Amino acid sequence: MMRKRLLYEISKPVIAAVGAENVLRAIVESITVGTGAKGCSLLLLSPEGDKLYHRVSYGISEEYVNKGLIEVDEAVREVLSGRAVFIRDAAHDPRVQYPEAARKEGIASILSIPMRSYGGIRGIMRIYTSEVRDFTAEEIDFLDSIAELSGLVLEKEEEHDRVAQEAERTREELRRLSEDRERFLHFIRMVAHDLKAPLAAVQSYIKVILRGSTGPVTEKQRTWLERSVKRIDGMLQMISDIVDLSKLEAGLIAPELETVSWGRVLENCVEVARGLADPKGIRLVVDIDPDLPEIFGSEIRLCQLVNNLVSNAVRYTPEGKRIFIRAFQDPEQVTVYVEDEGCGIRPEILPKIFDDFFKGDPEAQEGTGLGLSISRRIVEMHHGKIWAESPAPESGIGTRVTFTIPKGAVCDLAYRERRKEEEP
Repeated sequence: MMRKRLLYEISKPVIAAVGAENVLRAIVESITVGTGAKGCSLLLLSPEGDKLYHRVSYGISEEYVNKGLIEVDEAVREVLSGRAVFIRDAAHDPRVQYPEAARKEGIASILSIPMRSYGGIRGIMRIYTSEVRDFTAEEIDFLDSIAELSGLVLEKEEEHDRVAQEAERTREELRRLSEDRERFLHFIRMVAHDLKAPLAAVQSYIKVILRGSTGPVTEKQRTWLERSVKRIDGMLQMISDIVDLSKLEAGLIAPELETVSWGRVLENCVEVARGLADPKGIRLVVDIDPDLPEIFGSEIRLCQLVNNLVSNAVRYTPEGKRIFIRAFQDPEQVTVYVEDEGCGIRPEILPKIFDDFFKGDPEAQEGTGLGLSISRRIVEMHHGKIWAESPAPESGIGTRVTFTIPKGAVCDLAYRERRKEEEP
């Protein structure tokens, strides 16, 4: 067993360096030259196990190699049972299946040795001599080790072929799935576009009614109409989020890419944040490094990222409390976080908040469950990381969502493939 394990370990780096085919050819050539034989062949069992065929040979003619398949008869079966078989006079021994071909080839003696591997005996190594000669027990034992090495190389080759075939099938499946995914995302974008226009039209009609342009509206009617407008707002937001999600997944934001100033992005986001926070009586605290660098990315998406975090913070922060927007840099990256003094996130749902369509309160009418999922994708496309902490580290209340993006990062439209390659 130690011999098999040692031979297997020897074969691995050699195969990796030169390939199984070259190793097998080197084996038959070395045996032929080293033993002073006429030639050497490695014969493999057919899938049915009833015949042998030449896998690789040295020193014998193509005519002899192509003489025909070797039937698994009693003599062959003896070798396949694990014993070396020596035929001293190949021209007259009845165990030789093609005696005329052997005589024509000039073969005098044949030594057949089983090629063992972990999976069993894979075939036979045959050594042909041009003169009648004998092999000592020591010589046969050494050649048996070489035959075993050949069997292990063949097994490794088959394993490599299986892996290669499986890899090719996997690539084909991934290609098919990618095409299906692209078709699905295109379908989603088309459906979302077709839904958005009629919904917006219905909303505008309702608003016309609410303004009294079509006649008086009772308080009860006004209440229901305002609820309808709010619901349509939510549906339009969901459609917009789905369109954004499909664009990010399909890598369709290339036209948006440019050199972007972090300062301009955050300045715009602070303006939006004040518009959301002031009506609710929430105080906004801003601390932004004035010397933040530029990045090659999508200004639209980076603003969307920060605005999503601010919108969530405003939604869950009560009147009179604060929301913080902070941005700073170190030698490697830019760090931005949005922190609130709201109710916080329950520990059991914290790991799920960046999942698609996840809502902490499934019954809540506000929100689509896609905001943080879209935010995660935007960060990943810029080679960054995003995470949430609740309660926030220093205050012990509310929630802090932080993202970091490396300096000099270039927006990566193929980030999904990169992320898969990095996964263990």
